[in-house]
Formats: sequence, C-alpha cells, structure tokens
Amino acid sequence: MKAKTYITAAALMITVLAAGQTQEETIKRSVTLYNPYKPTLQEATKRVLLPSAGDTATVNVDFSYDFTPGPFVPEYEVSPIKAAVLSTDPLPELKKGYVSLGIGTYLSPFLEISVSNGRSGNGTIGLYTRTYGSAGKVSLDNDYRVYAGFLDNQALLYGKKYFRRSRLDSDIDFRQMTRHAYGYDPDVIGYSPDKKEIRSLYYDLSARARYFTMEPDSSDLNWDATVRYNLFTRQDDGMQHNPGITASGGMNMFGFYGGLNAEYDLYLFAKGIESKSRNLLTLAPYITKGNEEWRFRFGLKLAADLKENHDPLAGGDTKLYGYVYPDVSFTFRVIPEYMRFTVAIDGSLENNQARTTSSVNPFLMPGDTLFTLRSTDNQLRIKAGLSGSMNVAATYAVDVSFSMFKEMLLFMNDTIGVGNYFVPVYADGTLLRVHGEVNYPLNNRLTLSAHGNYYGYDLSGHEYAWHKPKWDGLIKADYNLRNKIVASAGLTLTGARYARVRADENTVRLPFNPNLNLGVEYRYTPALSFWIRANNISYNRYYEWNYYPAMNYLLLAGFSYSL
Repeated sequence: MKAKTYITAAALMITVLAAGQTQEETIKRSVTLYNPYKPTLQEATKRVLLPSAGDTATVNVDFSYDFTPGPFVPEYEVSPIKAAVLSTDPLPELKKGYVSLGIGTYLSPFLEISVSNGRSGNGTIGLYTRTYGSAGKVSLDNDYRVYAGFLDNQALLYGKKYFRRSRLDSDIDFRQMTRHAYGYDPDVIGYSPDKKEIRSLYYDLSARARYFTMEPDSSDLNWDATVRYNLFTRQDDGMQHNPGITASGGMNMFGFYGGLNAEYDLYLFAKGIESKSRNLLTLAPYITKGNEEWRFRFGLKLAADLKENHDPLAGGDTKLYGYVYPDVSFTFRVIPEYMRFTVAIDGSLENNQARTTSSVNPFLMPGDTLFTLRSTDNQLRIKAGLSGSMNVAATYAVDVSFSMFKEMLLFMNDTIGVGNYFVPVYADGTLLRVHGEVNYPLNNRLTLSAHGNYYGYDLSGHEYAWHKPKWDGLIKADYNLRNKIVASAGLTLTGARYARVRADENTVRLPFNPNLNLGVEYRYTPALSFWIRANNISYNRYYEWNYYPAMNYLLLAGFSYSL
C-alpha cells in the first residue's frame, strides 16, 4: 500500500516540477496501476507549490564599433550608345512663282506674273509684272455714255543679297498709268471728245539700292542707307528727274539711344515748267530710352526747301524755306499686355510732288500744274491714344489728334472748259481727327475687323474741305477653311463730301455711299486655284470725284497657278 502511495506521490511531484519550468510547455504523463483500486482516506498536510516567474540570470552586453568616413565610389562600366540623328525641321514648299489671269465686266482683263529663284541663303532675285485695265463706258447724270477706260502696268525687277550682319536690296520699278478725263458738267451739251483728247499718260521709272545692318545689339552702330533715282513724266506736259539719298543710324550713348535720320532730294524739271530745280533736305536727330513698361523719345525735325525758277520774274530767282518741328512722344503700359497709353507732339513737311499727287488725283489740269504744287506745312500735331489687346489674338486702338497746318492741298473743278479737269487750291486751318480700329478673330476660321475715322475741319477761306469726307470706315470679314476656301467681305463706308466748281463757286454735295466688295478663292490643288471678285456693290452711284461716277457692279473672275 505504501509502495503505491509513494509511486503516486512521485508521479505528482514530477508533474508539478515540470509545469514550473515553463508556462508555455505542458508535460503530460500517464501512470497505469495494475492492482485493483481500493480507495483509502489518510490524513496528509498539502502544500501549494507555484512556479517562480522571476529570472535571476543576468547578461552583461559589451558592444563597441569604429567608423572611418570616406567617399563612396560605385563601380560602373561605360558602354557606348548610338549617336542621335538630328534632322532639320521640314520647311514648307516655296514655289518659285505664280501666274494669275482673269477677265471682268467693262472689258477688264487682269494678268499678274511673279517669278523668283526660290529659297536661298545667299540671296534672292525675282521679277514681278502686273497689268489691269478696262475699256468700258459709264453713264453720266445726263445719261450720256462716255469712255471711262484705264490701264495700269507695272514691271518690277528686284534682288537681295545676304551678308553675315547686313543686307543689300536693289530694284528697278517701271510703272505706266493711263487715265481718261471722262467726267464733265452734265449741263454741257454737244461735248463729245475723242479718247486721245482726254487721255493722260503717266510714266514712272525708279531705281533703288539699299544697304543696311541687321545687328540686334543696340550697343553697336546700326545704320541704313538708300540711294535712289526716279524719272517721272506726264506725256506732253512735263518731266522731272529726282535723284536722292536717305540715311539713318544710331547707337547707345550714355545710357540713351541716339540716332539721326537724314534725307535729301534733288528735283530737276524740264524747260517747259516754271520751276527749274528744287533741293529738299530734312534732318531729324533724336534720343530715346525705355523698357517694356515705358519709353520716351525726344527729337527735332529740321527741313530746308530751296526752289529755283526758270523765270526770275515769276516770284524771284531762288527762294529758301525753313521749317522746324518737334518730335516728342511718351508711352507706358496702363495694364500689362492689355492696354498702353501713348501721347505725341510732332509735325512734318508734306511734299506734294508730281509722282505722289498723280496717284491721288490723275485728272489735274494739263500743263505744268502737276509739277508746281506747293508743299503742306503740318506745323503741329498733338496725338493721344490707347492701344492693346483683348486676348491673345484680338487687338484694338483708339486715338484723338489735333493738327494745325498751312497750305493743305485740295482740288476743285475748273470750268474754264467743261469741268473735267481739276485745279489745286490751298487752305490753312486745323483738323480734329478721331480714329478707332479693332481686330477680333472669332475662331481659327473667321476674323472680323473694323476701323473708322471722324474728321473735323476748320478752314480759313473755304467752307468745306473739298472732296474730303466728314467720316469714313471699313468693316471686313476674312474666312479661311483649312486653306481650301478663302473668302473675304468688306463694306466700305464713305460719308458725305462737298465739291466746288471754281467758275461760279457752286457747291455740290456728294452723298453718303456704302460700297460692298466680295472675294472668294477655291484652292483646287496646292498649285491651282480659282477666284472671283465682286466690287462696287452699292445701292447708289459712287463719285470718286465730282462729275466722275465710278463703274457700278464690277465682276472679275480668273485662276492662279503656282510654278
């Protein structure tokens, strides 16, 4: 019995001690008793033996290290790569010329030819020719049909030579203009002139050579020089030779940019003209300074006009006229990229010479009238305005100017004959001009633009500024459909004007006139296109000059071919 008890106690003791070694591991033991179980009750003193969780073992940690600083150089191997191939950006194809041919109402042929050597880094040489005329008739206010034919011819040979920092341009330009003085007083009866009797032939030959620098650095001397010659004649009336030179230059000096513009013209007239010669010299020194936010300019314009007559009795042998004008301007940004304000005070001598005046009014009285016109002295002009942009592409400008002048050139009908020729008249006075313009692209296809002017004349000795409107304007729309269909429409508005007939000082009112011009071009291929233009679409007759009705609805159609 005792042996069984000891065995049981030993087994229990082993189990308790094993559980005390670790809380995580459970040791299971089994004891098999082969003797029959006979329970007995014995008094015994029991003790609770619990494992101790305290760890009496200690570990001393002793750790030391050394650090030596130095660069880290990774190992790498260089392997060659294939070089990139750089190709130039493709340039658009540049044709060497084109031919444009058309025909219109009023028997109006049109021909235009342009030929050049194409794109080159050394220079350019080319030829441009143009002819446009008409053999039609128009009806006067007395319903009499008169011959109103005209002819414009031009041939231009030009060349350009490129240097490293400069360029040489030269050209020879020949122009021929034919006009017929078909407009006369409709109250005249029985007047039926031959074409040759009322024909005026103008010949204009000019040559020019220009050499200028293309240096963007303003610290270097930049200059521009032009030598020119012009021969102008009106058949059976007179001739003038006009050699001249124009030069300009400038550079930075003492923090300012200083420059000088100079121009000299010599006019030599044929013996049948009252004037023998004329020397016109202008000098315009200036200084300027500024940046993107502001800029000012201060300068003077000096002009000397020396005239010599063939006949000393016609007002003296030689006369010298001198002029001095201010040249001051200041501009600054009010709103960056959107609005700029500009104010200027200046003046100028307007040279009303034969070549420029004949393109304005080709119906001047035969004789030397065209070659003896006086210059206009624009004594002073004060101008102020705003300009800028509304977005990336839309722009606008508005300005007001006030001018004082002497001997402004005007034209009046001369009724010593039948009133079909004009004589010059001169007026002193002032002019208030208000100008505005806007350009607004609605999208990448359609662009709208408009500009207008108001003129307020105050003249001494004249009631009106003859043949000059009180206001004018233009409204235009340009349409481009992928460079395939290009169209434009322009509405020209000309306010009422007044004309004076010299003999009886009769005043004639020329009414307001709206004039619509349309044009469409269809580009069938990049080389071939077809076009049509319709001009002078108006509900009333337009008079360019008094007694001179313009050709009504004029239709012109043709094609263009690129070479």
